[in-house]
Amino acid sequence: MDESKTEPSALAPNGWPWATLRGFRAGDGAAMTAVYRMHVHDVARLLRHGFTFESAGRAHRFVGYGSAFELHDALHETFRRAFEPGARASYDGIRPYGPYLRTIARNVVLRAFRDARETFPIADADVPVGEAIVLADADSPSAEAVTLRAELGEIVRSFLATLGPADRELLQVRFVEWRSCRSGVRARRSITRRTSRTRGSRSSPGWRWRFRCTSRRS
Repeated sequence: MDESKTEPSALAPNGWPWATLRGFRAGDGAAMTAVYRMHVHDVARLLRHGFTFESAGRAHRFVGYGSAFELHDALHETFRRAFEPGARASYDGIRPYGPYLRTIARNVVLRAFRDARETFPIADADVPVGEAIVLADADSPSAEAVTLRAELGEIVRSFLATLGPADRELLQVRFVEWRSCRSGVRARRSITRRTSRTRGSRSSPGWRWRFRCTSRRS
């Protein structure tokens, strides 16, 4: 039945039908779905357009979530908290439910703000110079990259061990030392330019690989 046409006597103080309020407090799925649909657009509007707040004597502005994923995540967390059994059971139906939901939504945002503030505190004159943030050289490989390179190197060495001498030598020059075909040929006199052109495109039963060498001058 359309709730807008419900008789006033059938409505709880918060404007919900009494049946919806009783079902909501009891955890009835249909009642909870009705409450969600009544308020989801209002909460989404708050999370999308943002709000102002004060922290540590400073005014801040939450500009709202521009990402649909972040908006959905905040909406989900807001209603998850509001629909917990204890929260539902304690709702008396007298106070308007919309402001209560918006308070929860703000707390979801402010929790993320507090977490970020603890991770990235504001530096001021009281912070010793020795504790200033020093950025690592962006051109230096990370520890993860060094470990991965070592693991890949071991895999490549194991693969090369399964090849014949000529194939192994060619792959060593081309894909381990990362030299051009021409420099590889010059370095390995036993492999001619013709060999480097043809061997790269052939397939053998144990492995398949393909590359192309050119004789254009650099």
